[in-house]
Amino acid sequence: MIALDKPAVRDWIMENIEIARRLHHVERIVLINHYDCGAYGGNATWSSDEEQFEHHAAELTEAKRFLSDKLPGIQTLAFFAEMNQNTVSLREI
Repeated sequence: MIALDKPAVRDWIMENIEIARRLHHVERIVLINHYDCGAYGGNATWSSDEEQFEHHAAELTEAKRFLSDKLPGIQTLAFFAEMNQNTVSLREI
């Protein structure tokens, strides 16, 4: 994901997950990316929806693997959100 290559952000995320585990007994983490994300430059960054999806799927897979390695007792799920008019559907990665 966009933060995995930034140690300070990655450490901040991991610290927050650890707090959630300790205080709220979190057992599952859900990661979601979506089309037209401003953090990636929006739709203009990609030549097609498929290219955009493939990029996000690869990043979600990497983040899921990272969290699963670091937090073996927590289930990590990854989804890509697709918005169609007034509905959002989640495609599992």
